[in-house]
Amino acid sequence: MNYRTILVSLPPGRANGRLMAASVDLAKRFDAVLLGRAACRPIHCLCHDYPVPAGLFEEDRRQRERHLLEAEADFRTATASLRQPADWSGRSCLEPLADHLAGESAAADLIIAGTAKKGDPFDATRQPDLCDLVMKAGRPVLLLPQSRDPASFDRILVAWKDSREARRAIADALPLLKAATRVTVVTMDAAEDQALARTSVARVANWLARHDIKAETLVVPTMKANASQLLEIARGGDANLIVAGAYGYSREGKWTLGGVTAELLTGERCAFLSH
Repeated sequence: MNYRTILVSLPPGRANGRLMAASVDLAKRFDAVLLGRAACRPIHCLCHDYPVPAGLFEEDRRQRERHLLEAEADFRTATASLRQPADWSGRSCLEPLADHLAGESAAADLIIAGTAKKGDPFDATRQPDLCDLVMKAGRPVLLLPQSRDPASFDRILVAWKDSREARRAIADALPLLKAATRVTVVTMDAAEDQALARTSVARVANWLARHDIKAETLVVPTMKANASQLLEIARGGDANLIVAGAYGYSREGKWTLGGVTAELLTGERCAFLSH
């Protein structure tokens, strides 16, 4: 298994330099075709029953065109050194941006998206809802904080539980796991379940070994909220990527997420999520 096609989501009108650099680096590493995708949503799509003045409507149209042209120019400059041809598409769309990108992801093995800095306002006309993207895409999503320099992904922590989502995530991450210098599979369980947990992670480590991946295993008793404990383990082991299943359920069009998933979607640590 390898990543032959990588899609990067580039929000127009934003500084995407670090996101672009990381995407180009991964495309080179896997000799993959890089798909650059940018989309804007017209402002009137968010105003619902409120009319948009003609002047604002026209200014929004001009701004969308300018932002898409600038994003394309940046993408073509950044990808000029790639061996494989890069592919660009920028457009305005009426549907939510996450839905648009989820449709585009049918042509990709991996999606790369940037997470905003904590406290930055969310702009639904330029940024996809990352929760919706992860839960709807049907492809793994690599989340890269815009506030940090690109990571090498050589020290990977796999958050393991014996579930469909976790099994999907570790399988989707195999190319990155193969390239890593250290892989640790960690599970957190109540003290009375430690024996079963050790058996579970050992099974995963044996499976990884058949893919020529040497993995350490770590079983820790649950001491606090799983999200906080997982991030402490990642910091303690100096992991620069967390691989995890994305957990949640939808009710009336709104996603309710598990604690670890919610933290990784909004945190400032690189995360690889599959649902």
